[in-house]
Amino acid sequence: MNKAMMYWLSGCLHLLALTSWNSGPALGQDATTDHSIRAATSALQVRDGFTVDAIAHEPLVVDPVAIRFDYHGRLWVVEMPDYPTGPRDGASPSGRIKILSDSDGDGKMDTATVFADGLLFATGVQPYRNGAFVTLAGRIEFMTDRDADSVADETEVLFRGFATDNEQLRANHPTLGPDGMIYIAGGLRGGKIMAVSDRYDTRPDPVDLRDRDFCFDPEGGSWFAVAGKSQHGQTVDDFGRRIGCSNRNPAIVAPLTLAAIERDPMLVPRDALHDIGTPAENSVVKPIAKAWTTSNLHDGQFSAACGVCAPGWRDAQSREWFVVCEPTSYLVQRQFIKQDASVWTSHRELEEAEFLASADPWFRPVDAVAGPGDGVFIVDMARAVIEHPDWVPAELKTRGDTWMGTDLGRVWRIRSSDQSPLISRIESDADALHWLSSSNPWQREMATQYLLEHGIADLQASLRDRIAKSESAAEVARIAQLLQRFDVLTDMDVNLLIRSKSSLVRSVAVSLSQTRSGVLDDAFALSNDSDPLVRRQVAALAVAAEGVSDELRLQTLQQIIDQGNIDRWTILTIASADDAFVPSLAGMVCTSSVHVPDLVKHLVQRLACLDPAKAAEKIVTLKQVHGQSDPSISIDAMAAWIRGVKRRRAGIQQTLTLLPPSTRSKFIKIGETATRIALSGDAPPQTRVVSLTIVDDLGKATEVFRDLVAGDQPPSVREAALAVVMNADREWTRQYLLENIASMTAGLRSVAVRTATSSADNARWLLSAVSEGAISKQFVDPATAKRLRKHPDKEISQLADELFRPNSDRAAVIAKYRRSASHLGDPASGQQLFIEHCSACHQIDGRGTNVGPDISDSRSKTPEALLAAILDPNAAIDASFVQYTALLTDGQVVDGLLIGETAKSVTLAKKGGTQVTIDREEIERFQTPGISLMPEGFEQNINVDAMADLIAYLKSWRYLKTEIPGAIESLRSPSP
Repeated sequence: MNKAMMYWLSGCLHLLALTSWNSGPALGQDATTDHSIRAATSALQVRDGFTVDAIAHEPLVVDPVAIRFDYHGRLWVVEMPDYPTGPRDGASPSGRIKILSDSDGDGKMDTATVFADGLLFATGVQPYRNGAFVTLAGRIEFMTDRDADSVADETEVLFRGFATDNEQLRANHPTLGPDGMIYIAGGLRGGKIMAVSDRYDTRPDPVDLRDRDFCFDPEGGSWFAVAGKSQHGQTVDDFGRRIGCSNRNPAIVAPLTLAAIERDPMLVPRDALHDIGTPAENSVVKPIAKAWTTSNLHDGQFSAACGVCAPGWRDAQSREWFVVCEPTSYLVQRQFIKQDASVWTSHRELEEAEFLASADPWFRPVDAVAGPGDGVFIVDMARAVIEHPDWVPAELKTRGDTWMGTDLGRVWRIRSSDQSPLISRIESDADALHWLSSSNPWQREMATQYLLEHGIADLQASLRDRIAKSESAAEVARIAQLLQRFDVLTDMDVNLLIRSKSSLVRSVAVSLSQTRSGVLDDAFALSNDSDPLVRRQVAALAVAAEGVSDELRLQTLQQIIDQGNIDRWTILTIASADDAFVPSLAGMVCTSSVHVPDLVKHLVQRLACLDPAKAAEKIVTLKQVHGQSDPSISIDAMAAWIRGVKRRRAGIQQTLTLLPPSTRSKFIKIGETATRIALSGDAPPQTRVVSLTIVDDLGKATEVFRDLVAGDQPPSVREAALAVVMNADREWTRQYLLENIASMTAGLRSVAVRTATSSADNARWLLSAVSEGAISKQFVDPATAKRLRKHPDKEISQLADELFRPNSDRAAVIAKYRRSASHLGDPASGQQLFIEHCSACHQIDGRGTNVGPDISDSRSKTPEALLAAILDPNAAIDASFVQYTALLTDGQVVDGLLIGETAKSVTLAKKGGTQVTIDREEIERFQTPGISLMPEGFEQNINVDAMADLIAYLKSWRYLKTEIPGAIESLRSPSP
């Protein structure tokens, strides 16, 4: 689009905005419902003490997915009309970036200029200097406005290679951090990234962005992956803390750096991630309209968390809070965040209602930012459907309302009732300095950006004075990072930061000390700091510091350990040392008077992978220091040693022979201790399980372990012992299985089958036993059966195929009923059939009992798959849902699902939901025939048409109680 056309469109948008309180539906809207801005506003409920209003709405803005304010007070909006599946009917991409302004000073946007259009899935914008960084399909571009008319004149591609496989999972939200770097949310699918612009360093190989986020210098030069995994949205606060999110995870932070992950071969990028907010099934959202999630199992939980914003807002009690959007539940949740050891945790505010919620199911909040007036600004895409077709049930992929709302869009402002709605801007250096100390986090962000763009050459004295005198930790942290960015931060400045009253500032000081030899001693002295966050940062400094003696590094880390109460993230930080430092570090932690079990195990395993002999020596020393009083300490360490040796693909027995004789003899004694602990009923079950794995790996199992399998032992001990004797006492174990597998619990039987397929010889025996009928083939789970059918040994694969191919009788029944899977049934009639025939074991929509598997979430199951599961229930049985029969000493027979067991009792769930706990002493025989609790022959109860009704109900029961426009029609398919 040329500039003349852009000016014309901007003028049209201005005129339309003056008359945009539409009262009737437009193209793309649902004609049966009022989706006007007035109706949308009246449907909103906001937290007491706050007010909400629209600062921009259609037609000024449509289909917004991301926004960003600049320090001129303008609002940059990314529009995505092509969501969800791209341009339709061969049209060109129609994505846009608009710049909105408040021309009359009333606090609302009334003019719009199209900065750039024709964009394919633009996902974020970061204004910078005379243009903006933009993330869009597969790349990052910088769009330049040469003549300051708010329209892009030039576009330069900076980076390519970002994944484009799903429109919801692409790189997004370029965000300027206080350190002057631009951070990109990776979008989950990552990519292989290459720099295209000659402004950036060249690399021989692309940067792998799997399970990582991205970062680059806006001025050129450096670019790299960073720890993190954000799907849509991220925020960077005053101290450089970067928080992201994904569908089921409302707030994620990366306490570990990617460098730490890369130093430690036992870690992968996902290990860097910590859920600040309660994730997945433990999360809680409370919509005020009926929410429709792709899985009914996600009802009342985060299922599409996005747009997290945590810039440093604080309430009247100085409690920090943030917001996160949940578009499938039509709400924005506020959570309070607090420090938890060396990281953070958050919780939903203790109110029944959400921070912002709508009774309108077209309210689709997808992004949140801080802005003028200390406001929270919410991007509302205002669509009938926000779920991407990739994630919805097959029957809804072509639903008629997918594109409804493409002419709508809102940006809402939430502010305290006593705050001014006016939009402020920076006009001078003085304004920027003033904004640095503001209580409004957006003003602090804008002050940083203004100074990054305009420079601080004439402001250094003033900034340093503020470091010494400011009471605002946020201001001090931002100034420190500004000085570092311009390479004028001095050791004296850092020493002032190290002595700050704020632990957050001290933490920043430590991170800024890494390349400053003149302040390292002072930074290391913070190893005794009262705050765990600071101590973790010191640990990170100590393990990564270059040019520092190992003695000083060890002394620093020892002081951190001596403080006690070390959390997981400090442990992983310490353990992420480079390989050369691991032997010294492992020696220190094994001799420390403060025993940190997880740290010892981690370092012993790493060292065993590098040098098994040295690792064994450390374990011997550990036993001398701690093992006499608590044998489990050396047992756990030996198990870690075995894992490390296996990682180097070495045999345990052979490695033992290579140990120095004195070490080997002491080491073997620890193995003998493992045997005693495994046989001891007084030791904790978990310690006995660990001991059994050691006995197995050392090849020390004998006949005495038979009693652990056949006797009265905790389930976990029996399972571990069975794996041991299957390898060491094969003939006895095979006979025991033939005689007892029918009475085994699901867990024990699963171990039996798994170990019986661990070698070709065992697999042949198992298949032979199944073939002869000595072991029911239903005991072999579908995954194991499939693996055996594809076994590289042709004899095994052929026999497995003969045993586990589908039942021909059941196949004939399924063929007879196949029409019911393609014929449109009546869900209402199917509901009655479910109540009559299925509710004794299954529950849907509150009807029935949860004895059998949960069949309510059928979004990913085809009608054909449901038909097969109903008519051939024994074809693929979940081990958790096989029937057990207990013959009691009084002659009574009890059938049901095994839902719990101890060494002294078992608990069965019977049809109808009744639970029965039976003492083992009362059981004469306990076994399973290996069949599903659901019997074969269901076809005798209903005919083909009734089966179609039942399947229709299983697939569409949610649509009966919650109407989804266009959904029911998409379910219809013609009868054959």
